[in-house]
Amino acid sequence: MSDTYIKPSREYLAKERKDFQQFLGKFATYSKIPATDFNVDDNLLDDVNMRVHQRVNYYLYFHGTQLEQTRKAAIKAYWILKYRPIKALRWSGAYDVNVHLAFFVLFAESLGRLLPNQPAKIQNMVVNNILNEYGDSFLRAFNEYDISKEAMMLIADSLKSIFKCEIKYHSI
Repeated sequence: MSDTYIKPSREYLAKERKDFQQFLGKFATYSKIPATDFNVDDNLLDDVNMRVHQRVNYYLYFHGTQLEQTRKAAIKAYWILKYRPIKALRWSGAYDVNVHLAFFVLFAESLGRLLPNQPAKIQNMVVNNILNEYGDSFLRAFNEYDISKEAMMLIADSLKSIFKCEIKYHSI
């Protein structure tokens, strides 16, 4: 393997932008804000995607393994908090829209993938329990604290464990 980092191609970044637009639709539903009320700074979004790409390659090179999906989402959430690539035309949230987006990325991109075999009723119950229990704390922490990439991955790992326990509890 080469010792130099190879930047992602323009095609890769264009695909990531397109995927983000679809994801933004899900976030719009979650935040109850029309997707048309979000402005995305493509340069900042490219910076987020390049940083995620770098971490994925770092894991591959130094650990010889793919970065787990929950950790990848954590890294993406971290860089969203740093670069803040979206603006909301109308926003009444207590925190910047990117704080909510980072929180949503952490849940929707990582934890949501842990439930594919569960009935929708259980999925919704588990997600709502976690959001009700931890949502405000995470939003405040994402807004007020300087959380490292490693801490964000630890949060994702912890949430994954909580999620699995909740699934077992509700499946009984």
